[in-house]
Formats: sequence, C-alpha cells, structure tokens
Amino acid sequence: MTQRDVEARKRALLTEIQTDGAEAAYAAALAVCKDNKAPAPARATCATTILRAGGYLNAREDPIAPKQAGELTAADIEAKLAATRAALEALDAAAAAGVGSDDDAFG
Repeated sequence: MTQRDVEARKRALLTEIQTDGAEAAYAAALAVCKDNKAPAPARATCATTILRAGGYLNAREDPIAPKQAGELTAADIEAKLAATRAALEALDAAAAAGVGSDDDAFG
C-alpha cells in the first residue's frame, strides 16, 4: 500500500467518523438521556456531552468574554477598528481644544 493510499483511507475514515459516527454517537447519547431506567450518572454524562457538542457549555457563549484573535471575524475587526478610530479622534479633538493639557486632577 502506498502512502497516497494510506492518506486517502485516513481521509475517508475521518469523513465517516465526522458524519456517520457523530450521528450515531448523538443518537446513542440522546437515547440514554431519554431512558428513564438508565442510571442517573449515565444520563447526566450523555446530557453534558450533547450540550458540549452543541456549543452550550463553551466559554465563548458568554457575550462578555473577549474573543481570541483567531476567532475574530472581519466584521469584529472592522468594529474594533472603528471604535479605536473614534477614540483617537476624540483624543485629538480634546487635545486641539486644550482639554487635559493643564487640567489634571490635582489642579
């Protein structure tokens, strides 16, 4: 078997795991969650697995938590850039008006 064949088989297996395998795992976990006779720890574990897979338990869901640089979309970057430009313009306007030059908190 050539390296190319090995890589092709790995890609095919990964595709199957990410599709059929994920669907089967979800169906199995959901069945355990719905089975009132299943032990409580098993039901809780499957419920947590489903919620985690659905993204409900990720810290990213917190709207206050800042995104990592790699998670930013073009719109996020544009919004941050616009906010930074506005802040710089406000500082420039304040400096041009002489605000803050000699007016500090200590008189």
